[in-house]
Amino acid sequence: MSELTVPPNRLKILLAEDSPSVRKGLESFLVKWGYEPISTDNGDHAWEVLEKDPSIRLAIIDWTLPGLSGIQICQRLRTRTNAPYVYAIMFSARKSHEEKLLALDGGADDFLVKPCKPSELRARLGVGRRIVETAFGHQPKSQEPNNQSIDTPPKPKD
Repeated sequence: MSELTVPPNRLKILLAEDSPSVRKGLESFLVKWGYEPISTDNGDHAWEVLEKDPSIRLAIIDWTLPGLSGIQICQRLRTRTNAPYVYAIMFSARKSHEEKLLALDGGADDFLVKPCKPSELRARLGVGRRIVETAFGHQPKSQEPNNQSIDTPPKPKD
């Protein structure tokens, strides 16, 4: 990751993007939204990071990367059996219907055409987070803005 300061106990997210300007912009948004981006600029390094760090449960992956492509990374994610599920968003300038289907059939959970509105990316990351936290039982020890842990539900008022 670059020189961004990330508070502890944030949900890690892999950011595989080869464009330095796009990567830096996404890193800034991710930190602002409460994530800890782990950034790579090529597919081979992205795969190494995913293999070494099972705490990464979300990924934004560019389709066209040096080394392994985004599709190849997604295919590998879906065939591995010894690691937690990673919710993968394919982030690409490709926008044809056929390419979207290819990405989703290839293992991506979602597909976003770049450039996209930050609010749409944030919403889709929220979906991915909700899925890995509820369906797959991963709940990081992080604090929401109201200082309530997302690990524990609010206490009911009597």
